[in-house]
Amino acid sequence: MIYINGQKSAFEISQFANFEELIIAANESCTSANEVITEIHLNDELFSELYPHQAEDIETSDIQKVEITTIACNQMASEIVEEIFKVTASIRVASTQASESLRRGDDLEGLTLLQDMTEVARNFFNMITYFQADFNVPETAEYKATSEKFNNIIDEINVNMENEDWILVADLLEFEIAPLCAEFDEYLKTLRFHFSTEVNNNIAQ
Repeated sequence: MIYINGQKSAFEISQFANFEELIIAANESCTSANEVITEIHLNDELFSELYPHQAEDIETSDIQKVEITTIACNQMASEIVEEIFKVTASIRVASTQASESLRRGDDLEGLTLLQDMTEVARNFFNMITYFQADFNVPETAEYKATSEKFNNIIDEINVNMENEDWILVADLLEFEIAPLCAEFDEYLKTLRFHFSTEVNNNIAQ
């Protein structure tokens, strides 16, 4: 038997040559319904591949039951947005700590924290780009302006790092980068409203 979210599926195990074919078909079906698979249980055990294409090695004769759990894409996106608030908090903390390290002359620790902060910021921007491209969320003029300001400050930080002006770098981190996180949070609130509205509309339907 194949169950999706507790309901018996129209798929039959015998339709497939192996477990991988079954997963691919189920994934295509979920994608068409704007859903994404979150968990797969095989014979009452949570399935996770130990090596690439392990599912292909599992013959359907060894399968008694498959349980698939999915979540609506908008619901998943809404939950991810809540997690991104932690990312902006991390940027704020890292930039402040880097500033403090540079002020007390611990350049190595300060630069390490600065590198960590820029990597986290890069991941933040990549995730926002993903939302804008795949979910058609609004960019807003405020977010665009804040992003440009952030990038300009990073450029200024890099120039002052080359000049080894660590105090100015510390000032930029503490008084320019850290406060911008509040502005990014305002944009995340826009995304939160966007997705929560769509989720509620789906429930109402």
